[in-house]
Amino acid sequence: MKLDQVPGWLKAHFVFRTIAVQLAILIGLFLVIWGAQKAYSKIDQTRFPQPVEVPENAAALPENEKGKILLDAITHQLRHELDTPFGWTFNDIVFNRFFMDNRAYREYGVYYATKFLLDLYATQIARLGSADRESDFLYKARINSFAIDPRSFMFPSAEGSYEKGLKLLEQYKESLDSGKGIYNVRSDDLYASFVTVTGDNLLGRALGLLENSQAMPFYELDNRIYEVQGMVLVLRDFLNALYQLYPEIRAKNNEDNMASAMAYLNRICNYDPLYITSFFNSGELIVSWLLFAKARLEDIRDSIRI
Repeated sequence: MKLDQVPGWLKAHFVFRTIAVQLAILIGLFLVIWGAQKAYSKIDQTRFPQPVEVPENAAALPENEKGKILLDAITHQLRHELDTPFGWTFNDIVFNRFFMDNRAYREYGVYYATKFLLDLYATQIARLGSADRESDFLYKARINSFAIDPRSFMFPSAEGSYEKGLKLLEQYKESLDSGKGIYNVRSDDLYASFVTVTGDNLLGRALGLLENSQAMPFYELDNRIYEVQGMVLVLRDFLNALYQLYPEIRAKNNEDNMASAMAYLNRICNYDPLYITSFFNSGELIVSWLLFAKARLEDIRDSIRI
């Protein structure tokens, strides 16, 4: 039978059946990808709803105890990444930054923000003044251990170096317990903390990574989005701890500012769509959340300066 002799109803049947098969394959692929992502999230966390917990009575604790809590908040996410089933992915042979790029670039963002805040902690917060000597433990940790490139695989490996750095930080905390270590937060340190977070090297850098995001290829864009998420995870823990430890920040009528900023940061920490492209889930939403959070944090910063 020639094609032009095939009844119309039969042609429609063939077309419908072809479309149905293609649709079933598409739905099947979607379910496989969705299921794989859900299964992976059960093994390795991909959403981070809440910042690290701070003791309820934190504001009433002695200063040295506050110092340990704040340092733990800065390093919390780095410890989490190192302790996960896949370890430090960026320099792994099997689970590497090409195979698990979202995780790897989140780790890079975590490293970047951790190192920056550790520099702030060691050189300003954990000193009596500009002429005071920096703790040897903090100095060795940030100059030697945390200065290693996150992509380093061989000698020295990034993962091993960071673990050594964390041990040095534990020694610093022990020095606080023994009375030999220094931790001294002043009002200008609180102001400097918000200046650092909202400045060019942290939230400013995060915004820069997503500049012109709709013009980026998707394989670069998703890496940048997850790098921003890694940075925000660390900043959120630090800001939450700082706010809970020092009620003088709240006393400047900053409850609404802080609640709003944390809400936007929480959204970024939970951002984990099935697909990211230059047009769909393109990063514009992340940029808006960053801008809103930055504006509220700048209000807090300015209120502390007054």
